[in-house]
Amino acid sequence: MRDISKIELRQLRQFCMVAEELHFRRAALRLGMAQPPLSQAIAKLEAEIGASLFDRSHRQITLTEAGIAFRAEAQRLLLQLEEAVGIARSAEQGRVGRVRVTFVGAASYGLLPQIVQAHRASHPRVEIMLQERTSVQQIASLQSGEADIGFLRPPFFGASDIRCETLLREPFVVALPEDHRLAARDRLQLTELAGEGFIMFPAHEGPSFHARIISACDEAGFAMRVVQEAVQMHMIVGLVAVGIGIALVPASLRKLGRAGVAYRDLDPGPSALDAEFAMIWRRGEPSSAITAFLETARAVAHTQTIAMRMPPSQTM
Repeated sequence: MRDISKIELRQLRQFCMVAEELHFRRAALRLGMAQPPLSQAIAKLEAEIGASLFDRSHRQITLTEAGIAFRAEAQRLLLQLEEAVGIARSAEQGRVGRVRVTFVGAASYGLLPQIVQAHRASHPRVEIMLQERTSVQQIASLQSGEADIGFLRPPFFGASDIRCETLLREPFVVALPEDHRLAARDRLQLTELAGEGFIMFPAHEGPSFHARIISACDEAGFAMRVVQEAVQMHMIVGLVAVGIGIALVPASLRKLGRAGVAYRDLDPGPSALDAEFAMIWRRGEPSSAITAFLETARAVAHTQTIAMRMPPSQTM
C-alpha cells in the first residue's frame, strides 16, 4: 500500500484547479504561480497516488477515469476542510455549542423569553436547553456542572464559586383577588396591607429574597401573616385568583394575565420594594458559547432598561 501521508492540501487545490480549467497555463494564472512548478506538483501527486490523473496525449488535456474519481473525492475533502474551519471559528465566537439554562418561574414572564429569542436569532447553531428550577436548585445545578447559566431573583449567599450579575430591577405590585376591597384602588401603600393574609413562597427556596419581603413589611409597621405557601410564582397567582389571599409579586407577573387577579401598584416610600432579575454562572473561564449568551442577556436587558425609563408615549 502506498504511503499517502505526503499528499498535501495544496496539491489537492492545485489538482482541482487544473481539473476545472483543463489547461495548465490558465490554472497556474488563477493560482498565482508559474506553470512549470504546477506541472511538477501534479506529476508528484500522480506519483504519490500511483495513477495518472490527466491524459496529456492530446492537444487539450483531459481527466482520466482515475482523475474523474479523484476529483470528486478531492472536492469533498476540501469542502469538509472549509466546513471544519468554519465550525472552529464559530466555536471560538460562541456560535456553535450548547448552553444549559435554568430559571425561576417568574423569569418566564419577563426578560428571559426575549433573551432566548434574541440569542436564537443571532446564534442559530447554538442549542439552548431550558429548565425551570428554584433559586436553591439552580445554584446546586451550577455547582454540580448540570447547568451553565441561571436566572433568578437575588440576593443569595454562601456560594462563593458562583458569579452573579444583576440585569435589571422592576417594582413589586400587589396581586389581589379581583373582588377584593382594595382592588378598586389604582395604587396602594404597603401599610394598607397590614392584617391581610399573604401567599408566599417558602423561605428555604429563596432565603434572601424572602427575607427582603418580610423586612419591608416589618418596616411598614406590620408582620406579614402567611396563610399559604407555594413554590412557583404562577401557583401563587393562581391561589390569589381563587381568593386564598393576596401576594407581593414582581411587576412582570402582570403578563401572566390570570383571570380573577387584579394587580395594583405600590407607592414608593421608605419600605418600597423592587425585584432584581439576575443571571448566575460558575466562576472561571466560561466557554465561548456561554460567554456569547451572557453578552446577549446584557444587551437585551440594557434595551429593556432604557425602554422602562421612557415616558409611555415614547415606548409605543
